[in-house]
Amino acid sequence: MYTKKPTGTSQGVYEKLKEQILHLELPPGSAISEIDTAAKYEISRTPVRDAFKMLESEGLLEIKPHIGTFVSLIDLNMISDILYMREVLEQAVLKDLSLSYDKSQEFKIQLLLQQQWDLIHSELPDDELSRAFIISDNDFHKMLYTIAGKKNVISFFNSINSQYERFRTFLNLGGREGLEQLCKDHEFIWKCISTQDLDGLSTAISHHIYDGFNSSTEVVSKHPDFFRSLT
Repeated sequence: MYTKKPTGTSQGVYEKLKEQILHLELPPGSAISEIDTAAKYEISRTPVRDAFKMLESEGLLEIKPHIGTFVSLIDLNMISDILYMREVLEQAVLKDLSLSYDKSQEFKIQLLLQQQWDLIHSELPDDELSRAFIISDNDFHKMLYTIAGKKNVISFFNSINSQYERFRTFLNLGGREGLEQLCKDHEFIWKCISTQDLDGLSTAISHHIYDGFNSSTEVVSKHPDFFRSLT
């Protein structure tokens, strides 16, 4: 699959490496070097070093002096905190959206939902499907916040959401069954919004956010090297 070569700037390198880390193309715990990265993209080490610092500030890289640089392990304690914040936000934002529901918003949402089902029924390999679906999933939630007039809220949340993005990719690499359930969740959430079923919406949001995390014990136990020890 063709991927765009990053520009010779720290921002370009940062964006490409972040994409690879979030999509687990650079798995948790793996070593990464300035020299190799600079050679790969045919640039100097200075923009690579700056990109590494940006990724370190987001908790995606760990720079250990005199040892090396490593993709950070996934922190389940942080994931739990992020899920808590996400539920509080979505309960408030989507309730407001339901109370101000406008049928003219229906087409954009239905189009996104159809695109998700098209992905599920495509012939993409599981790993590519998972990564493509997460992008579509993010688009769905961003659209809900946007039509609720809270685009800046989701933009801010996404700026602190990197650990969770990796975890979602990890959970969804297993195949289509879990992704089908996410599609059904999205459809039901929109149904509750459009019919102003606030009780159903509250329950649907909680299940949508927490079910994958709560059922992840088995898959996490198969890859203990990807995760920071719980404390």
